[in-house]
Parts: sequence; C-alpha cells; structure tokens
Amino acid sequence: MPFEDKKHVMKGLRQKYENKLNDYNKTASEFASTFLNRYELEDHIITARIGSPTPYGNQLKDYLWSGISLDKDKSFSFQYSWVFQKEGLEVTFCFGSGGSSSGSIEEGKKLEKENRMRAVEQQFLYTLSNSANYKIVEQMLNEENFVLTSEWLNSEGQGFSNINEYLDHIRIKTGAKTGITRYFKKDELLADKFNLEEKIYCFFDIFRPIWDQLHKSSETFNSLIETSSEEIAVSSEAKTDEDNVNPDVVNEELQKIRRYIRFKGFQFPDHLIENFYLSLKTKPFVILAGVSGTGKTKLVKLFAEALGATSVNRQFTLIPVRPDWSDPSDLLGYKDLSGAFRPGRLTEVLLEATKPSNRHKPYFICLDEMNLARVEHYFSDLLSVLETQEWRDGRIVTASLIWKESLTTDHDQQTFGNMYLPDNVYLVGTVNMDETTHPFSKKVLDRANTIEFNYINLAQYPDEALADDDELAMQVPNGFLRSDYLQLVDTYGEYRELVHRTTEKLVKINTILEEIHSHVGFRIRDAICFYLIYNERFQLLSEDAALDMQLLQKILPRVQGSGSSVKRALLQLMEVALDKSLPIQKMMDDPTEPSFKWNAGSSSESVKYPQSARKIAFMLRRLEEDGFTSYWLS
Repeated sequence: MPFEDKKHVMKGLRQKYENKLNDYNKTASEFASTFLNRYELEDHIITARIGSPTPYGNQLKDYLWSGISLDKDKSFSFQYSWVFQKEGLEVTFCFGSGGSSSGSIEEGKKLEKENRMRAVEQQFLYTLSNSANYKIVEQMLNEENFVLTSEWLNSEGQGFSNINEYLDHIRIKTGAKTGITRYFKKDELLADKFNLEEKIYCFFDIFRPIWDQLHKSSETFNSLIETSSEEIAVSSEAKTDEDNVNPDVVNEELQKIRRYIRFKGFQFPDHLIENFYLSLKTKPFVILAGVSGTGKTKLVKLFAEALGATSVNRQFTLIPVRPDWSDPSDLLGYKDLSGAFRPGRLTEVLLEATKPSNRHKPYFICLDEMNLARVEHYFSDLLSVLETQEWRDGRIVTASLIWKESLTTDHDQQTFGNMYLPDNVYLVGTVNMDETTHPFSKKVLDRANTIEFNYINLAQYPDEALADDDELAMQVPNGFLRSDYLQLVDTYGEYRELVHRTTEKLVKINTILEEIHSHVGFRIRDAICFYLIYNERFQLLSEDAALDMQLLQKILPRVQGSGSSVKRALLQLMEVALDKSLPIQKMMDDPTEPSFKWNAGSSSESVKYPQSARKIAFMLRRLEEDGFTSYWLS
C-alpha cells in the first residue's frame, strides 16, 4: 500500500476510535499515576496510541498501549507496559522499538536517542549479570508464566528458549522490542475473581529490584550515555556498546571477585586483584611468576570462576605445558598423515570463543608451567599475532593463526580456516624459575605484564563462609575485561597530561637502561600508559602505586647481567624508586645498605615506589653475592 494511502487509512481509523481511545487514556493514565505514587517512582506515563506507518517499517496495529517508562521517549527506553489487543492482554517488561513512532527524525537526534537505548541495554545486561537478579527472571518464567519475547504484539513463535539466549540476542542484535512478557487470553481476563490491578502490582513487586537498579543508577546511566556518544562521535567502528564500563561497575565487580575468592578459602596480597585486572585490561596476556605453591594457577581459576568462566561451561581451560613442546603445532594443532587437521586445545577454545553467540563471554586459557618448554618456540605465533590487533566492525581482531590455504579438506577450511585470536580470549601463563625451566626473552616480556608471587605471608588464614556460592557467582560481559585502546592516539587527547607525566618518567628510566642495552620501545611505553589510564579511569590505585607496579612488571624483568654497568644501572633505578639521590660512586663497592633495608620491608621511610625498591634491593644483593643478577628468583 502506498505511503499516502496508509496515512489516509490511519486517519480514518483514528477518527473511528477517537472517543474510545480518549476514555481509555484517561483511565490508563489515572491508573499509571496511582501506580507511580504507590511505588514512589519518578518515571514517565505511557499513553495509548494506535500505530502509524513510519519510515522504520511499523505496521498498522489495532491495540491500546499504556504503562510506565524509564525515559519520556518510550521508544528508546525500558518500560513496564500493559497492552490490550483484540484477543487478550500483554503485560510486559520490555525495550522500546528503537525507532520513532512519529515518522522522520533529525539525524543528530536519532543518534542521541539510539545511544541512550544502547546505554539502557548495557545497564540491563549488567543488572542481569547478578545472580540474584537472574533468579528473579527465572522466578517470573517458572512461577508466573512469563515468556521471553523477541517482538511484542506477536505471541506466536517469537520466544527465546532460555534467559542466556535472550541476553545474547540483546548483546548481538540490540534489545529493541524484546521483553519479559505475560500473555492473558480474553476468557482469562473475563473470568470471575480475576483482578488485573492486583496482577500488575504483583508482577512489579517481583521485578522491582531490577527496575530500581535500572532507575536509581542515574550517574552510571548518564555516564553510559555520554561514553557511548563520545565513542560514536570519534569512530563508528571503534567499540561496541558492551564496552561502556564505568568506575562504579568496575569497583563493584572487583569487590565481588575478592569476596568470591575469600569464600573459596584463599587470600591474596592487597591490590593483587586490581593489578591482575588492570594487566588483563591492558593486554590479554599476563605472566604469573613465583615459587611453587603460592597460588598462581589458583588465582587464574578463581578469578575466571568469579566472572562466570568455568571448566564446566568451557570458558576456563587449563593447558599444562610439556617440556618437549617445540613449535606452535603443540598448541594450535597439526595435519595428520591423511591431511586432516587435528586441532590443539588452544584452537578448540578459539573455535568456541569466536562463535557469534559467545563473543560477549570472556574465555580464559591458563598455560600452566609455561616455561617448561621454550616459550619463544611453541608460543611464537601467538606472540606475533598479539601485535596485529586492530579494530574491525566494533571488535578487536588479529591476523590469522591458521591460514585457510594451509588446510586440505573443505571441512577444515570452513571450520578452522583463518582462525584468529578474538578479543574475548585471555592468556595467562604461570611460571617457576628453577633449573628445570627456561628464561624469557625480551620478545615475551615486551608483550606481557609479569606479576610476581614471591613475598608470602604464611600467617594468612581463610575467612569463614560469607555467602552462598551461587550468590557470589557472576556472568560478566566481555566489555569488563576487553581493551579499550590499541594505540596511544586512541586516548591521548583525553589523558594528555597523564601520558606526558608518565612518559617523562620513562624517558629518565630509559636513559639508565640504555647503558646496559635494556631500554624499552614504544610498545612498552604505550602499555604502561594504558595501564595508568585504566587505573585513573577506574580509581583502583594511586598513580604512584600504579606506576610502581609497572616498573616492577614491565621494566625490571628486562634487567640482568653482571659487572659494574649493571650495578650502576640498578643503583640509579633505586634512586628513582626512592625518589632521592644516593651516593652511587660510594655504593658501587657496597650496596648492602639498600638491599638490607628493602629486603626486610620494615623501613618506615616514605618511598615513592616501594615494590620496585624491594626488587632492586634483591637484585643488588644477588649481584653482590653471585656476581650475576636477574629479576627472577631461582
């Protein structure tokens, strides 16, 4: 039907039902007002309209729509609506259409409204990642006969089979028109003793905790909107909506992770969880080093579990490294004598993680005892593709790990061809440094944050159980962990002063490192800046504490050797760590004073970078005693 004819039909339809619609609107508005007063809400009343054609493809509908909405424009918001149709009633907690109900809309306004819609969806996903809220939806489905719908005003064949499928749809295809819906047939509505108001109140009482979290978190909500707007203005392909992570959310999730780990009976040093999170956020490759039995593997497993990634749902995979691994085929797979490709365990994880339905889920791979074999040999392909990350269609992709042309069969080419490292996979290696293991080259150290587990307090005891295991578990979207920046230019404008402060300090440190041929390049500069930027965004550590961690994890592992040049460099680095001058020429012959003080860890003297100072003291002592030093304990 031509557009003008549709408008003519709609005009006649509106005239026919005008009086009836006005009467309904009056009754519905009075009830909605009473509803808002009862719950002391400041939301917006939805009044009934008869659908009209728009450029977005809306069809003529014969229905009466009323309810309440988080935002004045219900089409770009989340709402609790009561929709009368010819054959019954639809009570739904749903998203708007994501389009204008009045036809054309100015492009700038449209973008602003769509950004707001994306923000509502993101907030909804975070709310449902909490297991208590997830159970509310389960209760509505199991006890109140609600269903999950992909389109309102259509009860036939439009549902989702489970909650995760529903949430996946929102993440991938947006939430427009989706809802948690209860259908009432006409005869059910007309039955004796049926009380519609009571039902509407009852359903909201159940859903209220979710509604409140969507409604009350105005600062978070506005932050999401602003972030979304800024990102789209800068680059339409830079990020997806799930990346609008704000400081409140990050701090809340990290607290939950700490509680989960304590509940499991484990304790880790102060700020280790924050450091591990910032390291993963900076680059999806982290090395945990330290003596055996300090909880390196357990940290990865518990951290992943706290985010909903377990071995049961295949989002956590432990891969024990074998000493005889010598090339990437041990991880990625190989072609057998018949030419068929036999995938390695890492490839199996990548295959699962790249499925469209799983792209929002984080996947953790723990390479246990990573340096039993030479990392530069079996891990070389991964090290290379980590440096090919780029934004494409809102996601981070890399060069291929398995080239399609190298595979023989059609099945293998379709399944494994051009397999890459997706942005929801996080690689964590655990290492011991002893006579059975291999040291790391600078190629490896450049690409990872190295977190040490060597200073152990044996007088730590497990806490008593604080909560039910299920209540502590979370389902956190990948945007919580995924990197937001790939190049320094991505964030330089917003954090120019922080980047300058950090770079000035690194220039001073690099001058020291040049004397022993251990200086760093742009890759490490950018990684350290990203770490400090994330830290400032999420307010996890002080700036000095964050830089201390980066000196410890990115700079000092590069320092090793013997002779006076190494000793002098370490003493100059100690000056940086202590933030004061030292009698270096005198101490060239006797570095025992700083090594004793900072190995003991008992000095009350104010130190700018205490963790780095302690490690430098250890390295100086080892140089004095053994004639050779390195970052690693052995």
